[in-house]
Amino acid sequence: MHYRVLGRTGIRVSEIGFGAWAIGTDMYGAHDRERDIALIRTALDLGINTFDTADMYGEGLSEKILGKVLRGYDVNVFTKVGYEVGRVVNGRHVQNFSVNYIVNAVKESYRRLGRRITLLQLHNPSTSVIRDRELRRALLKLVEEGYVEHIGVALGPETNVLNEGLAAIDEGYESIMFVFNILEQEPGRTLIRRGVESSMGLITRVPHASNVLTSGQDINFKPNDHRNLRNRDWLIKALEFTDTRIKPIAQSLGMDLETLAIKYVLSYPVSTVMVTAISIEELTKYANAADGNYLSNNTVKALESLYEEFTKSINND
Repeated sequence: MHYRVLGRTGIRVSEIGFGAWAIGTDMYGAHDRERDIALIRTALDLGINTFDTADMYGEGLSEKILGKVLRGYDVNVFTKVGYEVGRVVNGRHVQNFSVNYIVNAVKESYRRLGRRITLLQLHNPSTSVIRDRELRRALLKLVEEGYVEHIGVALGPETNVLNEGLAAIDEGYESIMFVFNILEQEPGRTLIRRGVESSMGLITRVPHASNVLTSGQDINFKPNDHRNLRNRDWLIKALEFTDTRIKPIAQSLGMDLETLAIKYVLSYPVSTVMVTAISIEELTKYANAADGNYLSNNTVKALESLYEEFTKSINND
Protein backbone atom coordinates (compact mmCIF):
# COMPACT_ATOMS: atom_id res chain seq x y z
CA MET A 1 0.00 0.00 0.00
CA HIS A 2 1.17 3.50 -0.82
CA TYR A 3 0.18 6.64 1.09
CA ARG A 4 -0.50 10.30 0.38
CA VAL A 5 -1.33 13.39 2.42
CA LEU A 6 -4.88 14.70 2.85
CA GLY A 7 -4.24 18.26 1.74
CA ARG A 8 -3.33 20.79 4.40
CA THR A 9 -4.59 18.54 7.21
CA GLY A 10 -1.25 16.74 7.04
CA ILE A 11 -3.00 13.40 7.65
CA ARG A 12 -1.27 10.40 6.06
CA VAL A 13 -3.92 8.43 4.19
CA SER A 14 -3.73 5.15 2.28
CA GLU A 15 -4.25 5.58 -1.45
CA ILE A 16 -7.10 3.09 -1.16
CA GLY A 17 -9.69 4.05 1.43
CA PHE A 18 -12.30 1.68 2.82
CA GLY A 19 -15.81 2.88 1.98
CA ALA A 20 -18.03 1.55 4.75
CA TRP A 21 -21.40 2.24 3.13
CA ALA A 22 -21.67 -1.56 2.69
CA ILE A 23 -20.96 -2.18 6.38
CA GLY A 24 -24.01 -2.66 8.57
CA THR A 25 -26.38 -1.90 5.69
CA ASP A 26 -28.19 -3.64 2.85
CA MET A 27 -27.45 -0.86 0.35
CA TYR A 28 -25.08 -3.17 -1.58
CA GLY A 29 -26.74 -6.51 -0.92
CA ALA A 30 -27.78 -8.43 2.17
CA HIS A 31 -26.10 -7.41 5.41
CA ASP A 32 -23.69 -10.00 6.79
CA ARG A 33 -22.05 -8.93 10.04
CA GLU A 34 -19.33 -11.60 9.97
CA ARG A 35 -18.41 -10.62 6.41
CA ASP A 36 -18.31 -6.97 7.47
CA ILE A 37 -15.87 -7.71 10.28
CA ALA A 38 -13.70 -9.87 8.00
CA LEU A 39 -13.55 -7.08 5.41
CA ILE A 40 -12.45 -4.48 7.96
CA ARG A 41 -9.75 -6.79 9.33
CA THR A 42 -8.57 -7.58 5.81
CA ALA A 43 -8.35 -3.87 5.06
CA LEU A 44 -6.06 -3.43 8.05
CA ASP A 45 -3.90 -6.34 6.88
CA LEU A 46 -3.63 -4.75 3.43
CA GLY A 47 -2.30 -1.50 4.87
CA ILE A 48 -5.51 0.50 4.50
CA ASN A 49 -5.52 3.13 7.24
CA THR A 50 -8.47 5.27 6.17
CA PHE A 51 -12.12 4.32 6.68
CA ASP A 52 -15.16 6.36 5.65
CA THR A 53 -18.70 5.90 6.93
CA ALA A 54 -21.79 7.98 7.80
CA ASP A 55 -24.20 8.11 10.70
CA MET A 56 -27.15 7.10 8.52
CA TYR A 57 -25.51 3.94 7.12
CA GLY A 58 -27.46 1.17 8.78
CA GLU A 59 -28.99 3.80 11.09
CA GLY A 60 -25.73 4.02 13.01
CA LEU A 61 -24.76 0.34 12.77
CA SER A 62 -21.94 0.99 10.30
CA GLU A 63 -20.29 3.35 12.78
CA LYS A 64 -20.79 0.90 15.63
CA ILE A 65 -19.20 -2.00 13.75
CA LEU A 66 -16.27 0.13 12.59
CA GLY A 67 -15.77 1.51 16.06
CA LYS A 68 -15.68 -1.93 17.62
CA VAL A 69 -13.33 -3.57 15.09
CA LEU A 70 -10.97 -0.58 14.83
CA ARG A 71 -10.68 -0.02 18.57
CA GLY A 72 -7.01 0.27 19.50
CA TYR A 73 -5.80 0.79 15.92
CA ASP A 74 -4.07 4.00 14.87
CA VAL A 75 -6.19 4.69 11.79
CA ASN A 76 -8.20 7.50 10.22
CA VAL A 77 -11.95 7.30 10.65
CA PHE A 78 -14.06 9.67 8.58
CA THR A 79 -17.81 10.01 9.00
CA LYS A 80 -20.61 12.16 7.63
CA VAL A 81 -23.69 13.85 9.12
CA GLY A 82 -26.65 15.67 7.65
CA TYR A 83 -29.36 13.02 7.29
CA GLU A 84 -31.63 12.25 10.21
CA VAL A 85 -30.86 8.79 11.52
CA GLY A 86 -33.99 6.67 11.60
CA ARG A 87 -36.21 9.18 9.79
CA VAL A 88 -37.23 8.06 6.31
CA VAL A 89 -39.94 9.70 4.19
CA ASN A 90 -41.06 8.16 0.90
CA GLY A 91 -38.12 5.77 1.03
CA ARG A 92 -35.46 8.44 1.60
CA HIS A 93 -33.71 9.83 4.64
CA VAL A 94 -34.59 13.40 5.54
CA GLN A 95 -31.78 15.96 5.59
CA ASN A 96 -31.28 18.29 8.53
CA PHE A 97 -28.41 20.77 8.75
CA SER A 98 -29.68 22.87 11.63
CA VAL A 99 -26.89 23.67 14.06
CA ASN A 100 -28.51 21.87 16.99
CA TYR A 101 -29.13 18.74 14.97
CA ILE A 102 -25.62 18.61 13.50
CA VAL A 103 -23.93 19.18 16.87
CA ASN A 104 -25.96 16.40 18.45
CA ALA A 105 -25.39 14.11 15.45
CA VAL A 106 -21.62 14.56 15.69
CA LYS A 107 -21.65 13.74 19.38
CA GLU A 108 -23.69 10.59 18.67
CA SER A 109 -21.23 9.55 15.94
CA TYR A 110 -18.38 10.13 18.38
CA ARG A 111 -20.12 7.88 20.89
CA ARG A 112 -20.82 5.10 18.37
CA LEU A 113 -17.29 5.16 16.98
CA GLY A 114 -15.72 5.36 20.41
CA ARG A 115 -13.02 7.72 19.22
CA ARG A 116 -12.36 11.24 18.00
CA ILE A 117 -13.52 11.66 14.41
CA THR A 118 -10.53 12.22 12.13
CA LEU A 119 -12.59 13.97 9.47
CA LEU A 120 -16.20 15.10 9.91
CA GLN A 121 -17.97 15.76 6.60
CA LEU A 122 -21.27 17.44 5.86
CA HIS A 123 -23.24 14.82 3.93
CA ASN A 124 -24.50 16.07 0.55
CA PRO A 125 -25.16 19.67 1.63
CA SER A 126 -26.51 22.38 -0.67
CA THR A 127 -24.44 25.45 -1.49
CA SER A 128 -26.40 27.50 1.03
CA VAL A 129 -25.58 25.02 3.79
CA ILE A 130 -21.90 25.03 2.85
CA ARG A 131 -21.90 28.83 3.08
CA ASP A 132 -23.71 28.86 6.44
CA ARG A 133 -21.17 30.61 8.68
CA GLU A 134 -23.05 29.78 11.88
CA LEU A 135 -22.89 26.08 11.06
CA ARG A 136 -19.20 26.31 10.24
CA ARG A 137 -18.51 28.03 13.57
CA ALA A 138 -20.35 25.22 15.34
CA LEU A 139 -18.20 22.65 13.54
CA LEU A 140 -15.02 24.48 14.50
CA LYS A 141 -16.19 24.48 18.12
CA LEU A 142 -16.56 20.70 17.92
CA VAL A 143 -12.92 20.61 16.80
CA GLU A 144 -11.93 22.72 19.81
CA GLU A 145 -13.90 20.44 22.13
CA GLY A 146 -12.09 17.35 20.84
CA TYR A 147 -14.93 15.54 19.09
CA VAL A 148 -13.48 16.16 15.63
CA GLU A 149 -10.00 16.77 14.19
CA HIS A 150 -10.85 18.19 10.75
CA ILE A 151 -13.94 19.23 8.78
CA GLY A 152 -14.86 18.70 5.14
CA VAL A 153 -17.72 18.30 2.70
CA ALA A 154 -18.98 15.15 0.95
CA LEU A 155 -20.56 16.32 -2.30
CA GLY A 156 -23.69 14.87 -3.86
CA PRO A 157 -26.10 13.89 -5.20
CA GLU A 158 -24.75 14.68 -8.65
CA THR A 159 -26.78 17.78 -9.53
CA ASN A 160 -24.84 20.88 -8.50
CA VAL A 161 -21.53 19.34 -7.46
CA LEU A 162 -19.21 21.82 -9.14
CA ASN A 163 -20.73 24.88 -7.44
CA GLU A 164 -20.95 23.06 -4.12
CA GLY A 165 -17.33 21.97 -4.36
CA LEU A 166 -16.14 25.46 -5.23
CA ALA A 167 -18.16 26.85 -2.31
CA ALA A 168 -16.48 24.36 0.05
CA ILE A 169 -13.08 25.50 -1.21
CA ASP A 170 -14.02 29.17 -0.82
CA GLU A 171 -15.39 28.67 2.71
CA GLY A 172 -12.19 27.09 3.94
CA TYR A 173 -13.27 23.49 4.46
CA GLU A 174 -10.31 21.14 4.57
CA SER A 175 -11.51 18.44 2.17
CA ILE A 176 -14.09 17.52 -0.41
CA MET A 177 -15.35 14.11 -1.47
CA PHE A 178 -16.71 13.63 -4.97
CA VAL A 179 -17.42 11.09 -7.72
CA PHE A 180 -14.50 10.66 -10.11
CA ASN A 181 -13.88 7.86 -12.60
CA ILE A 182 -13.06 7.21 -16.26
CA LEU A 183 -16.70 7.66 -17.32
CA GLU A 184 -17.46 10.58 -14.96
CA GLN A 185 -14.44 12.87 -15.14
CA GLU A 186 -16.22 16.19 -14.67
CA PRO A 187 -16.65 18.12 -12.52
CA GLY A 188 -13.97 16.03 -10.79
CA ARG A 189 -11.06 17.20 -12.93
CA THR A 190 -12.05 20.83 -12.33
CA LEU A 191 -12.38 20.26 -8.60
CA ILE A 192 -8.98 18.56 -8.51
CA ARG A 193 -7.33 21.55 -10.22
CA ARG A 194 -8.99 24.05 -7.89
CA GLY A 195 -8.48 21.87 -4.85
CA VAL A 196 -4.76 21.46 -5.44
CA GLU A 197 -4.43 25.25 -5.66
CA SER A 198 -6.03 25.53 -2.19
CA SER A 199 -4.24 22.51 -0.65
CA MET A 200 -7.57 20.72 -0.19
CA GLY A 201 -7.85 17.10 0.78
CA LEU A 202 -9.31 15.40 -2.30
CA ILE A 203 -11.29 12.23 -1.60
CA THR A 204 -12.78 10.44 -4.60
CA ARG A 205 -15.50 7.83 -4.68
CA VAL A 206 -17.27 5.48 -7.15
CA PRO A 207 -14.08 4.60 -9.10
CA HIS A 208 -15.84 1.73 -10.84
CA ALA A 209 -18.90 3.70 -11.97
CA SER A 210 -21.37 1.42 -10.17
CA ASN A 211 -19.91 -1.84 -11.53
CA VAL A 212 -19.58 -0.66 -15.13
CA LEU A 213 -15.79 -0.57 -14.86
CA THR A 214 -15.47 -4.08 -13.47
CA SER A 215 -14.89 -7.51 -15.01
CA GLY A 216 -18.34 -8.75 -13.98
CA GLN A 217 -20.15 -5.59 -15.14
CA ASP A 218 -23.31 -6.58 -13.28
CA ILE A 219 -25.72 -3.65 -13.39
CA ASN A 220 -28.85 -5.63 -12.48
CA PHE A 221 -29.08 -4.46 -8.90
CA LYS A 222 -31.49 -5.78 -6.29
CA PRO A 223 -34.45 -3.54 -5.36
CA ASN A 224 -32.93 -2.22 -2.11
CA ASP A 225 -29.48 -1.69 -3.65
CA HIS A 226 -28.31 1.93 -3.40
CA ARG A 227 -27.04 1.81 -7.00
CA ASN A 228 -30.61 1.60 -8.29
CA LEU A 229 -30.65 5.37 -7.96
CA ARG A 230 -28.51 5.41 -11.09
CA ASN A 231 -30.10 6.30 -14.43
CA ARG A 232 -30.69 2.96 -16.15
CA ASP A 233 -30.16 4.29 -19.67
CA TRP A 234 -26.83 5.80 -18.64
CA LEU A 235 -25.68 2.48 -17.20
CA ILE A 236 -26.54 0.60 -20.37
CA LYS A 237 -24.80 3.11 -22.63
CA ALA A 238 -21.79 3.27 -20.31
CA LEU A 239 -21.52 -0.51 -20.41
CA GLU A 240 -21.58 -0.59 -24.21
CA PHE A 241 -18.99 2.18 -24.45
CA THR A 242 -16.74 0.47 -21.91
CA ASP A 243 -16.80 -2.83 -23.81
CA THR A 244 -15.92 -1.27 -27.15
CA ARG A 245 -13.66 1.67 -26.23
CA ILE A 246 -12.21 1.29 -22.72
CA LYS A 247 -11.74 -2.44 -22.25
CA PRO A 248 -9.27 -2.66 -25.20
CA ILE A 249 -7.03 -0.13 -23.39
CA ALA A 250 -7.05 -2.24 -20.23
CA GLN A 251 -6.23 -5.35 -22.26
CA SER A 252 -3.38 -3.61 -24.07
CA LEU A 253 -1.88 -2.71 -20.68
CA GLY A 254 -2.28 -6.24 -19.35
CA MET A 255 -4.74 -5.32 -16.61
CA ASP A 256 -8.42 -5.79 -15.86
CA LEU A 257 -11.00 -3.01 -15.78
CA GLU A 258 -11.01 -2.75 -11.98
CA THR A 259 -7.27 -2.10 -11.90
CA LEU A 260 -7.36 0.36 -14.80
CA ALA A 261 -10.18 2.27 -13.09
CA ILE A 262 -8.27 2.70 -9.83
CA LYS A 263 -4.95 3.49 -11.50
CA TYR A 264 -6.68 6.15 -13.60
CA VAL A 265 -7.95 7.98 -10.50
CA LEU A 266 -4.61 7.66 -8.71
CA SER A 267 -2.83 9.13 -11.73
CA TYR A 268 -4.22 12.50 -10.59
CA PRO A 269 -3.12 14.42 -7.46
CA VAL A 270 -6.00 13.13 -5.34
CA SER A 271 -5.50 12.12 -1.71
CA THR A 272 -7.32 8.79 -1.62
CA VAL A 273 -9.93 6.80 -3.53
CA MET A 274 -12.74 5.24 -1.51
CA VAL A 275 -13.69 1.78 -2.77
CA THR A 276 -16.73 -0.32 -2.04
CA ALA A 277 -15.88 -4.01 -1.67
CA ILE A 278 -18.28 -6.75 -0.66
CA SER A 279 -15.73 -9.59 -0.73
CA ILE A 280 -12.17 -10.09 0.44
CA GLU A 281 -11.17 -10.90 -3.14
CA GLU A 282 -12.50 -7.56 -4.39
CA LEU A 283 -10.85 -5.60 -1.61
CA THR A 284 -7.51 -7.33 -2.17
CA LYS A 285 -7.61 -6.62 -5.90
CA TYR A 286 -8.40 -2.95 -5.31
CA ALA A 287 -5.64 -2.59 -2.73
CA ASN A 288 -3.10 -4.23 -5.02
CA ALA A 289 -3.80 -1.57 -7.66
CA ALA A 290 -2.17 1.02 -5.36
CA ASP A 291 1.33 -0.22 -6.15
CA GLY A 292 2.97 3.06 -7.15
CA ASN A 293 2.83 2.23 -10.85
CA TYR A 294 0.20 4.42 -12.43
CA LEU A 295 -0.81 5.34 -15.95
CA SER A 296 1.41 7.16 -18.40
CA ASN A 297 0.49 10.67 -19.50
CA ASN A 298 -0.42 9.30 -22.93
CA THR A 299 -2.83 6.77 -21.44
CA VAL A 300 -4.44 9.39 -19.19
CA LYS A 301 -4.87 11.73 -22.18
CA ALA A 302 -6.38 8.90 -24.23
CA LEU A 303 -8.90 8.18 -21.47
CA GLU A 304 -9.70 11.88 -21.16
CA SER A 305 -10.42 11.96 -24.91
CA LEU A 306 -12.64 8.91 -24.61
CA TYR A 307 -14.57 10.63 -21.84
CA GLU A 308 -15.24 13.56 -24.16
CA GLU A 309 -16.39 11.14 -26.84
CA PHE A 310 -18.67 9.30 -24.41
CA THR A 311 -20.17 12.54 -23.06
CA LYS A 312 -20.94 13.77 -26.57
CA SER A 313 -22.61 10.48 -27.46
CA ILE A 314 -24.80 10.68 -24.35
CA ASN A 315 -25.75 14.31 -25.00
CA ASN A 316 -26.58 13.64 -28.63
CA ASP A 317 -29.02 10.82 -27.84
